[in-house]
Amino acid sequence: MSIRRWLLALLALALALPAVRAEQNDPRAQSEALIREQLAHHVGTLAYLWGYPIVDMSRQMHNETHRVMADQPAYAPLNHFHRYEGLMTPETVGNLRAPNSDTLYFGGWFDLANEPVIVRAPDTAGRYYTLAITDFFNEVTHLGRRTTGTAEQYFALVGPGFSGTLPAGVKPVPMATQQVWILGRLLVGGAADFPAALALVRGFWAAPLSQFSPGMPPSAMPPQQSAAPLDPIGGLEFFSLLDRWLKRNAARPDEAALLGLFKQIGIGAGPDFNPQGLDEASRRGLLQAIKDGQAMLRASSQRKLPDVRNGWIFPLGLADYGHDYLMRAGVAYGGYANRPEESTYAAKTVDDAGQLMSGAKRYVLHLLPDELPPAGAFWSLSAYDLQRFTLIENPLRRYSIGDRSPGLQWNKDGSLDLFIQQTEPPEGRSNWLPVGTEPFSLVLRIYEPARSVFDGSYKLAPLRERP
Repeated sequence: MSIRRWLLALLALALALPAVRAEQNDPRAQSEALIREQLAHHVGTLAYLWGYPIVDMSRQMHNETHRVMADQPAYAPLNHFHRYEGLMTPETVGNLRAPNSDTLYFGGWFDLANEPVIVRAPDTAGRYYTLAITDFFNEVTHLGRRTTGTAEQYFALVGPGFSGTLPAGVKPVPMATQQVWILGRLLVGGAADFPAALALVRGFWAAPLSQFSPGMPPSAMPPQQSAAPLDPIGGLEFFSLLDRWLKRNAARPDEAALLGLFKQIGIGAGPDFNPQGLDEASRRGLLQAIKDGQAMLRASSQRKLPDVRNGWIFPLGLADYGHDYLMRAGVAYGGYANRPEESTYAAKTVDDAGQLMSGAKRYVLHLLPDELPPAGAFWSLSAYDLQRFTLIENPLRRYSIGDRSPGLQWNKDGSLDLFIQQTEPPEGRSNWLPVGTEPFSLVLRIYEPARSVFDGSYKLAPLRERP
């Protein structure tokens, strides 16, 4: 530190000392400081949980619509799609958390503040696809085979407050927030099917209403915009971003009282929230709110879910959060989710003895004919490294196994054995899902699940350890 900066710091400290001493000796000042700190702490914790999906999605939107690093895995300008033009492997997952390797992924960020954005979906001739459209309240709308069919269609994503007209033949899809995120998935039937699947993915495109012409995708991508990465989740910038969002967007009418509390700590009203302008008591309270909010999110990821069948967790409540802000934030913290009626993910992280599963043991999933997953589209089983939630590299480069896997060997009675282990099983490779030496988790995905998944009558078979 230079002498000049040191003298300035010393002068600032000297000027602050009388105020600090006055506060320490003035009971009224102490009471005011206590109120400011505790209000910032408790209301700030609630604001952190309520606003977590908003801030997290704002962070992702900035980081994926700007060039924030040379090798970033996902980039597309606003109102355009980014395409992962290959099936997911441990090397290509990018920022996707626990992805599948059965579909091609594509996605993008869309701004509806000024006008609707129209999305074109090609005719997939019955092939499964879904567009999961997530608003900034972490509520999901699905378009695709299950909900709207597979013929060529045009959808208009319509933000709140729009009162204009749409072109004939364009289906309006109302959105609750001015910005939304789309994550699309389209089924690939194996290596031979890959070129056809990729051509279909490239057939999805979007254009703002003022630039839309049927059958005419945008001619060129706009110039890239470079920017520094945005990461506000763990600092006071979290509240700055939430404050800006609330001033530009309307929250739900039944949350007026909640937003009134936020305004008491300077979020959503008055001058822009400025971390540098905080008094020391409010700063302490908000910093503690961030710590407590993050601790609650970590704890929520470890909560025991009520629907467990033969050791498999069925998380069927990951939609329609209402006022359950901790669940809403917890799902965003864990990587977001589809609506369960679109795809249900049955998960398992421990064996029947309650021990972590690892490649040191060998397992078999024996599915009787009435235990096969009831999927209207397809089902598959994937294994993930438990620490990083990534696909597990293996010599077969097989990252999932399911009803469409080529060469599956069925038993004479119509049952199916799937072998989950590190080394090749004696029965051969056909029904083998390889894992590594480290602890792993399993996720069985059921796309377009039947009613039996939701009424509890479907029971996935237990996972057994092999001798």
